[in-house]
Amino acid sequence: MASFIWGRDPQEAMDNPYEYEAQNQFIREAENVLIKFGDELSKYDRKFTQEQRTNKKAIWVLQNDALDSLKDILYLLKVKKHRPAGKLFRDVLETLDLASYFYSKTKESKEKLISWYDDNIIPNRVFRQHIKKTKGEDLEKVKSKYYSIISKFNHRTYKILLYSYILGRNNLLIYDGYRDTNSLVLPSTLAMYLAILADFIKLFSEELTDKKLVPKSRINDIWESSYEKKSIKRKYLPAKSVLEKYFPKG
Repeated sequence: MASFIWGRDPQEAMDNPYEYEAQNQFIREAENVLIKFGDELSKYDRKFTQEQRTNKKAIWVLQNDALDSLKDILYLLKVKKHRPAGKLFRDVLETLDLASYFYSKTKESKEKLISWYDDNIIPNRVFRQHIKKTKGEDLEKVKSKYYSIISKFNHRTYKILLYSYILGRNNLLIYDGYRDTNSLVLPSTLAMYLAILADFIKLFSEELTDKKLVPKSRINDIWESSYEKKSIKRKYLPAKSVLEKYFPKG
């Protein structure tokens, strides 16, 4: 990987947000990756009819939607619109989970697929219950916890809303949304969101391979061809305690 943002911990990014050149490199690489993912999915254009109700068609439709959401998140972060960008993370997660559920081809998922084609909603809890039954309670708890964290962007918890505020003298709050230029948007907020986006793009890449719409060899080629040849080095090294926490030796 060229840009170190691809492997960055979101909290570390928030604590050390001023790596602008590396973030710009990540944005360029992410744009290349997402465009090429779209090129691969576009190979299924004219492969399905409107009337077909196969799970492969459903997965393709859902992955197209998830990819568009990732592109939207990237664009919104480029123009410092972090509030709508954050709301799309859960959208991507739920869409990919639904594709995974249909891919499982269990008796229940086949029935839900028919219901989905009939324009009914399949709640994400159905997928989590499926994980509990097929993969075990521990994995279901991990997924539920992560889903709960990501859902905070949509339910606008206090901490999430605080990412839109600057602390002035005496801890007085200043909202970053009153200026058309977005000049008040905190670098720490954007840095954290970009790190989260990096994880989601990698997750989407894994889903493309796992659901067998795109060969793994082609996915590997896309990553290799999208990285820039030279990685932009860190300019602001974290404190030693932070380095040990997020970048352990060995």
